[in-house]
Amino acid sequence: MTTNGSGDGPEKSDRKYLLVARIGPKSLHAQWLAAGVERNYDVFLSSYDTNLPEIREDGVYLEYRGGSKVAGYAGFLREHADFLARYKYICFFDDDIEASPACINGIFSRCDEYNLKIAQPALTWDSHFTYACLLQQKRYALRYVNFVEMMCPVFRHDILERIAPLYALGYESGIDLIWCNLVAEDPRDFAVIDEFPVRHTEPVGGNKSANGFADGRLYEDDIHAILALFRVPWLRATPFSAIGRSGRVTKGRTSLLLGALILLAAAPLRRPVTGRLRAILVHWRHLWRGAAGNVRTRFPMEPAETYVAQGARPSRKPIDSAGQRMPTSVVSLRSGASRQADWRETVSAESGLTLRRENR
Repeated sequence: MTTNGSGDGPEKSDRKYLLVARIGPKSLHAQWLAAGVERNYDVFLSSYDTNLPEIREDGVYLEYRGGSKVAGYAGFLREHADFLARYKYICFFDDDIEASPACINGIFSRCDEYNLKIAQPALTWDSHFTYACLLQQKRYALRYVNFVEMMCPVFRHDILERIAPLYALGYESGIDLIWCNLVAEDPRDFAVIDEFPVRHTEPVGGNKSANGFADGRLYEDDIHAILALFRVPWLRATPFSAIGRSGRVTKGRTSLLLGALILLAAAPLRRPVTGRLRAILVHWRHLWRGAAGNVRTRFPMEPAETYVAQGARPSRKPIDSAGQRMPTSVVSLRSGASRQADWRETVSAESGLTLRRENR
């Protein structure tokens, strides 16, 4: 690992935020390091491309690590625990994320200001996306949500320590459906930051072969296996509430739905338009059907096959929009989490990648 042009190991930095990325030959990391804006974050590049030239710049660390994305992060977390302890917030960026230093500075600052456990920047309307919930809504500074995607999550250090074992389970997809549920306590724990959006430049699933999804292995294979392992349903991605640019708080499904209607304008900005429109309509329906919710879970002691063989069902202790644990006798009446446990739906990314949800 090198920094400041030295091969003597990592030097101490005064910055309290860290951006980490598994990168390849098409990585956009040069944008994250662009001159002209003082960074409040260091950058650690974990490259699976051995041809990447050495980078000699203040606060930039580099290593060469083969393997797939999630497995590579598992090795990184295991080997650099002491290094990570220097930082308050750590962000994992996909290497096809387009963002300026000013944008990344803002993302970290908002996470710290609101003491978020896990967050992510919103996606620009011309981004490739799967979940329309994560597209930018410019009227808001941020929206408190129940789900943060694997594309560019930001973790508070203590939370990253708690969820880090997810990366070592052997799944290359689906761990983002678990991590919020592992640490959920309050509807203001997680957020998508609309004020500082980033652009996802490549189609979803474009690097799936390199991450092990070949010879019949599908994303949904990993997803359903990890959901069974943790005994949780596949929750729909929805907001609890939102904070406007003026500081005004927006609550209630109707108000949030009205705010999301503007996303219709994002549909024609990329192809296939029908896939993007479908994802937006799905998000509107989620907002209409029920409130956001998380399902508390913990790391299991038994393998996923045991739960599947026993026909296990999710053990739900939902958190409602007021942050309260709800007794099971009223879960079906009030919880957005429970109302998601008995439905089927196809979620289509605009790239043509289709995932089938089957929560029963």
